[in-house]
Amino acid sequence: MIKLIVSDIDGTLVNNQKEIPHLFWEVFEQVHQKGILFCVASGRQIQSLYELFAPIKHLIAFAPDNGASLIYQGCTLFERTMDFASYLPILRTCAQIKRIGVALCGKKSAYIKTDSEWIFNEIARHYPAHTQVTDFANIDDEIFKITICDEGISRLNSYPYLRQYSKDFNVVVSGEIWLDITRKDVNKGDAISHLQAHLGITPDETMVFGDHLNDVEMIQCATHSYAMKNAQDELKALAAHVTEYDNNEAGVVRTIQKVIQNL
Repeated sequence: MIKLIVSDIDGTLVNNQKEIPHLFWEVFEQVHQKGILFCVASGRQIQSLYELFAPIKHLIAFAPDNGASLIYQGCTLFERTMDFASYLPILRTCAQIKRIGVALCGKKSAYIKTDSEWIFNEIARHYPAHTQVTDFANIDDEIFKITICDEGISRLNSYPYLRQYSKDFNVVVSGEIWLDITRKDVNKGDAISHLQAHLGITPDETMVFGDHLNDVEMIQCATHSYAMKNAQDELKALAAHVTEYDNNEAGVVRTIQKVIQNL
């Protein structure tokens, strides 16, 4: 029996135009009526997720910023913030990398530092609560995550410089032009495990969907794990299933609809 369904957003639930499939709302109603909790686990900030799921935000759970916090039906279950002194060397390294922009993702806003209009607009598109800055030193906010937007390919351009910090931080390529850095104890899987423990739900009662490397730990939290048809090959190798349809074909929603018909 499925009691918890967890989905990533970009490259997974939404299409490449960042739209939720029309069918989602009908399927969510069916899921909710069966007493199944829906949870969003994303690299996006909570403000973006609240905006995207406004009609149902009080009914579902959220693990924003790659699991740096966990919100269940409006209540914050935990928050894991980063200390400025600890990540200052990362910012100094970022300053040496060409063709990137950096955002410090905080509780109140994402603070974007870049000279590129394209990078600024790309980050702002995913972080509706945003502020452009020229200096990170005087930000008065709790920071959950460092996000890199890379005009090159993040795996090839920024990651080779930043993987040196993997001993002390979770450094993960989260999309073709994205790289995220959080505390070592922060990932989507840890957030989902916390939610499962809080609600008394087991991996056998959990279904998850993801597409990229920041979904690895989350995929391992569920017996019913699905990598998207358009997912990275590394994730497909770890998941129990691969969806029949990709994110532009409403792959998540169509899979959920098929599975819950048999419940």
